[in-house]
Amino acid sequence: TKVYEKNLVKAYLVRNGFSKSEIFRILNSKATRRKCYTKLDFYQGLVLNSQCRRSYRFLLKQKICSLPHPRTLAKWIGKFQCTTGIQLSMLQLLKQKSLFFEKESDRNVSLIFDEMDIKRSYSYDSRNKIVLFPSKHVQVVILRGISCSYKQPIYWDFDKSMTKQRLFSIIKEVESCGLRVRGIVCDLGNHGLISELKLFKQYSFSNPVDSKRNVYFFPDAVHLIRLLRNHVLDKGVFLPKDSYNSHRRSNPNNDPSDYVLLSKDDFKQVLNKDASELKMVHKVTNFHLEVSGQSRQRTKYAVQLFSHSVAKCMEHLFKEKKVQAEALQTIDSWFDVMNSRRKFAKKKVACALGIHEGLQMECLRKMERLVNNWIFKDTNRELPFEKGLKMSLKSTFALYDELKLEGMDYLLTSKLNQDCVESLFFQIRFIGGSNPKPDSFDCLNRLRVLVTSKNPGLLDLIDEYDVDQIDEHQVNLTGGQKVDIIGEHQLDTIGEHQLDTIDEHQAVQTDELQMEHTDEQQLDHEQQVDHIVAHHVDQIEENQVEKIDIYQVDQDEIVSQTIFEDNDFEVDNCCIDTDEASHLSYSGEQGLSYVCGFIARKLNKKFPFLGSQEMTDSSSKWVAVLSYGGLYYPSAEFFQVCKKFDKEFLQFHGETLSNCYDPIGTFSKKLSCVFPSWDKEIIYLFSKTRFFIRLKHLNKELNVTATSNESRSKKQIANHL
Repeated sequence: TKVYEKNLVKAYLVRNGFSKSEIFRILNSKATRRKCYTKLDFYQGLVLNSQCRRSYRFLLKQKICSLPHPRTLAKWIGKFQCTTGIQLSMLQLLKQKSLFFEKESDRNVSLIFDEMDIKRSYSYDSRNKIVLFPSKHVQVVILRGISCSYKQPIYWDFDKSMTKQRLFSIIKEVESCGLRVRGIVCDLGNHGLISELKLFKQYSFSNPVDSKRNVYFFPDAVHLIRLLRNHVLDKGVFLPKDSYNSHRRSNPNNDPSDYVLLSKDDFKQVLNKDASELKMVHKVTNFHLEVSGQSRQRTKYAVQLFSHSVAKCMEHLFKEKKVQAEALQTIDSWFDVMNSRRKFAKKKVACALGIHEGLQMECLRKMERLVNNWIFKDTNRELPFEKGLKMSLKSTFALYDELKLEGMDYLLTSKLNQDCVESLFFQIRFIGGSNPKPDSFDCLNRLRVLVTSKNPGLLDLIDEYDVDQIDEHQVNLTGGQKVDIIGEHQLDTIGEHQLDTIDEHQAVQTDELQMEHTDEQQLDHEQQVDHIVAHHVDQIEENQVEKIDIYQVDQDEIVSQTIFEDNDFEVDNCCIDTDEASHLSYSGEQGLSYVCGFIARKLNKKFPFLGSQEMTDSSSKWVAVLSYGGLYYPSAEFFQVCKKFDKEFLQFHGETLSNCYDPIGTFSKKLSCVFPSWDKEIIYLFSKTRFFIRLKHLNKELNVTATSNESRSKKQIANHL
């Protein structure tokens, strides 16, 4: 029978790895043309597309497998709200994951945070209907497991430096999910946080949830070795001739008899003597000594300079430089211990801390004695990075002792540096292809793509949502809004178990409370705006001036702002005083006539009285000069009322843009109150067009300012060369 044949075909397709959606489309090809995808298809598509966009398109083009188009993926993940602040949905996923931890030590985590510079520009988020103002940097916090291999961004915000209060609020949210924060990792640029927590005097602080537990501070070892390299090459460092058994006795800048100097000249002597084609240290060149600019941010140049091979070569070629060679060997061993990435490695000191405990602890103690005894040339005080080195060593000793008492056999110290944050910043920059420096809006979109592709379970928080396959030649998804594009980038390697554990019948519990709170907040705002508009109409009828507070969104808080100013003029558009709107210059009026002509052309079929292709008065001279015959000329009546619209726009937005919720819609409602005889569609198109003209103008001014500041700084540098 047909049913039997259908079951045979279905069993064959299942054995050959076809998905449920593919089997359904094969067996019901004539029943429907609509391509419906399961959540499993979306999850697999997100992960594959994030790995290599070009390969994913090849799979679709060759019809090797049936997966959603990249634009379908972009439309689907667009439903995920990527807002600033603490990401409660991600913490909810981690809370669900913590229920399946086998060991109690798997709950130990560290918080790693850093800042990334972004482009300063105005942008408009049409999905959330808010203006994003220029920001200099984005702060990102990543939660990383100490004994387990999970890491997750849990916080990001713009122009928000890390403070004690903000850090404690993040720690409390993490602790409420059943995890235990054991350490924080950052560079030494967080001066405010270090000062608030008094970390230069101590290397830990009490956990805000449980005062009996300490949270240890780990300055990033990768930054520390780069800073050490910079100071050695720029200044030089005095090393004690003995085996670092005692503390500093005398200042070597005054009495260098007990010290030897390690500087750039020592490395130059090694390179000059090892100058043949077949070299002893082939990795090190003169570039390692003259490194400058962005190249100083490359860690490998510092690691190669302070390596085991350079230390042995220096000792072998120059017997008198034994102290310098021993110091280089100490630094190399210290960095190997502080950057262990696997349980077992080729070098014993590079294994996980605890595998060769005696040898590794001796390397760390020797580095501590070296830091206590060296003194940098022409410096009579302890440098900040030296304090960071001491804190890093003390925190490592203390945390390892605590974890050992709790039953942990070893510690992977690479989980206590900032590599994961720098990797995320690299992905954010280069997911945009030729735009490596995103603005705040692009940064949020790229974070959404990265987070959802790494954690498809987050999309279970989205309502059930069927989406059709979108043709490749289809135009914009969002009608003028920036489209979320999954760019060509490579994420960290995703384990095979991630795809295997994804089941379309298993979903993480939805954070319904948060969604309901957002919906209620939105409803309250709409009711408030309607009440404000109705109240303002009554005041206009009584010829009274009223200042009204409206719901405002300023990133984290709601503020009120006066939006309605004095509107002392007649509402009837038939009696417009042409001299009243004299705020525009001649060029401004001509530019406004061009905008009015654009609106007249867009709405010509519905409102033909707005303008035509024939010039009716002399107010649109620029349009006449510019046109080849296709531009529209606004009518005199429409042009004069647009002057009134523009005057209201300047009063509403001021010199920049209003930061209220839905500035386009709110301003349209205001104009509808002041000009009730004009259609709302005309008013809304003017509000939208004028809003984006202001947005573009502000961004141009920011670019001009940035260019002038850059040229001025270059001139100042040139004057000092």
